[in-house]
Order: sequence, then C-alpha cells, then structure tokens
Amino acid sequence: MTIAEFAAIIVAIAVVVAAVFLVTAVNNLNNTLVKLEETAHTLRDEGVSAFRDLRQLVADADAELDKVDLVLDRADQATTAISETSRRTHEAVQDPVIRTLAVASGTGKVARTWLGRRKKPKGDAPIVDSAIVDLTGSSNAGSIKNGRS
Repeated sequence: MTIAEFAAIIVAIAVVVAAVFLVTAVNNLNNTLVKLEETAHTLRDEGVSAFRDLRQLVADADAELDKVDLVLDRADQATTAISETSRRTHEAVQDPVIRTLAVASGTGKVARTWLGRRKKPKGDAPIVDSAIVDLTGSSNAGSIKNGRS
C-alpha cells in the first residue's frame, strides 16, 4: 500500500464521516422544522379562536355601551324635565304665595288697627294708630297720637 492509497482511504473515511454528520444534522433540522410547523399551526388555530373571542367581546362591549348611552340620554332627559318642572312650579307658586302673604300682612294690620280702636277710650280728639301714621310717613306721629294737631 502506497501513500496514495493510504491517503485515498483516509479521504474516503473522512467523506463518510462528514456524510454521516451532514445526514444527522439534516435529519435533526427536519425534525425541528416539523415541530416548528406544528407549533405554527397550533398558534394559528389558537390565534384565530382568540381573535373570534375578541371580536365577540368587542361586539358585546359595543352593545353594552349602546345601552349605557341610552341610559345616559334618558337620565339627561329626566334631569331636564325635572329642572323644567321645578322652574315652572316655582314660577306658578311664587307669585300667589307672595300675594297671599301680602294680603295676610295687610289683614293683620287692619285687624290690629280695628281692635286697637275698639279697646281705646274715646276722647274728644280722634286717635290714630301708629302703624297707619308710620305708613304715611308723617313726622307728626306723636302729636296725632296724643290728640294734638
């Protein structure tokens, strides 16, 4: 055996070892690729179902928001109606109440004046109640009360 034959045998063994190594590496890569493909299919299936669920959730949330919007609109309408009713009630009640209080006050003054005249002794000069004198703004209030002119 010559050196050339020996070198050829070593090269042949190296090629066989390299071929076995490459076949093993390709086989491992192929297995990894199959696993990646399965993972990709699983992720795609789960992603599609997750997007379906997400779309359903968005549709449900949209429907709930429409309901809340309707409730808020109705609450706004009710608030407006209550405010308007309160304003109108205030306007309708305020004027008659003020007039009634004014009439009651005037009636009370007249009654006090009338009762005051009945209780006071009658003298020569007319006796005028101080409430009437004060309403007229007269500065002779004291002299009229005492019967002096």
